[in-house]
Amino acid sequence: MAKKGKLGDVWWLFGLRGILLIFLGLAFLFHPLATITGTVWIIGIFWFVSGLITLVMLMYNTDQWFLKLVSGLLSLIVGGWIAFPGGAIEAVDRAFAFKGAVALIWGIGALIIGLLLLVEGLATKSWPDVILGAFQILFGIIIVTNLFTASLAVPYVFGVFALLAGFGSLLLAYRFFKERNELTGVPLVD
Repeated sequence: MAKKGKLGDVWWLFGLRGILLIFLGLAFLFHPLATITGTVWIIGIFWFVSGLITLVMLMYNTDQWFLKLVSGLLSLIVGGWIAFPGGAIEAVDRAFAFKGAVALIWGIGALIIGLLLLVEGLATKSWPDVILGAFQILFGIIIVTNLFTASLAVPYVFGVFALLAGFGSLLLAYRFFKERNELTGVPLVD
């Protein structure tokens, strides 16, 4: 377990992460198509490189060789398909497919959470949970039956979450910076 004094030494990493997340959030909010296309491309490159690494590691460690071979080949093929499209149109198509998949997962998640809340609320006679569960199920149905419209919201949702995470990271950076200075006796302001 890390000590607070140690985290205080790297406070600036939290600040850097916060700034990068804020820029990413703003990019998702103000340039959603370009940002989601770039994000999908980066994921594709990651999977492609990960597949190559898995296959190279297979030469050094043959434990569970079949799983590693399948995993490496799938990562290589899918990552290559995503990262090296035939043109700009295909890259945009993949971005829309990614947004649709995220919206579908979002809708199914809402349905499952709503159903669990509804069942728990009925079992415990907690009417707020019943109402919340019913609204969550309704929300999930709306998303699943309107995937195209819901997929249009995906970059904006990512943007808002990135902004919130960025500001949270900046707050952590300030907290660790302040704690480090309190531990070392260095004043924040001269």
